[in-house]
Amino acid sequence: MKKERKLFILLSISIYLNCTVLGTSSESPMPIPGKHFVLVHGLCHGAWSRYKVVPLLKSAGHNVTAIDLAASGVDPQQAITLRSVSDYFRPLTELMAALPSHEKVILVGHSLGGLAISQAMERFPEQISAAVFVTALMPGAAGPGPQRLCSRE
Repeated sequence: MKKERKLFILLSISIYLNCTVLGTSSESPMPIPGKHFVLVHGLCHGAWSRYKVVPLLKSAGHNVTAIDLAASGVDPQQAITLRSVSDYFRPLTELMAALPSHEKVILVGHSLGGLAISQAMERFPEQISAAVFVTALMPGAAGPGPQRLCSRE
């Protein structure tokens, strides 16, 4: 099961790169400019769970940031101290806010990380070139958006 999930992640990223970067003519493809991927783990995981994907993307010339959400991975907080899901997503929010205004990233979220990247998409739309949901939560148009789900009210 884990092997299938990792293959799906690699396949999703490969499809995105092929669709957006490679030329459509019969000539050789355009050179691949380095993209910035932000990998967001799912519940009960951490950045460590992307240890195989990170070097593959880096060896292809991309910048990769695998973050630990609050109380996950090496983050020292305890889950019991988090008051809302927005607190859980805070490391991603802080990363997005710290990016240079001209930089665009590709967000890749898995599981609950899908809700985190959805919230980032609403807050920082100008800094996101694409979002990849890998077996991830994806708020729909019919339901409440991530801002409503993540509010403290």
